Amino acid sequence: MATPGVELSRRERKKDETRTRIFRAAVGLFREKGFEETTIDDITERADVAKGTFFNYFPKKEAVLGYLSEEQLAEADEFAETIIAANKPAHVKLIELLQRIASVYEEEPELSQYVMRESMKRAYTPTDAVHIHWHKLLTGLFGQGQLAGEFRRDVDPNRAVYVIGSVYMGTVFMWLCCQPGSLGCEGMSFGLQDELAARLSLVLDGLAA
Repeated sequence: MATPGVELSRRERKKDETRTRIFRAAVGLFREKGFEETTIDDITERADVAKGTFFNYFPKKEAVLGYLSEEQLAEADEFAETIIAANKPAHVKLIELLQRIASVYEEEPELSQYVMRESMKRAYTPTDAVHIHWHKLLTGLFGQGQLAGEFRRDVDPNRAVYVIGSVYMGTVFMWLCCQPGSLGCEGMSFGLQDELAARLSLVLDGLAA
């Protein structure tokens, strides 16, 4: 007979496997059929789980996108450490880090529109652990710039990061909504990486010491 600790580990592993199966089935369908056209019945059928099981892990279809956003940010941690440790000015690190995160959205613009909307809803939720982690990371990086004399020391790092984050999200969201050929966006499309760097530079120049 298995010990309680081993049994709990197996139970948690089983839950993780089920969540991953549902998640992969949902994302696969979003890519094939589109987010709006995919139903929860479609997802549960492909994942081979009951509808009640789906709701045990995701309260609504949009929650799958929130989980995808978390997965993308978790992957971003791998390169964040390298960027932060680099021997470069803090403002360069901030721009490179946010450009790298934004590059994820360039891979699948259509699906990313929905991911960004869900991410924006959660970005300023006080209890969202993933976004709290990234807020601390960015405020720490801004603090590095203050100590190095790059940024004004009379500016609250939290406020600065909220402003930087708003510019980042607004730029990515505008880029996603104004893809070439989008109705009402004639002449408004732009290259995400270059425009993001330009807009962030404007903000960071205003914060310069």
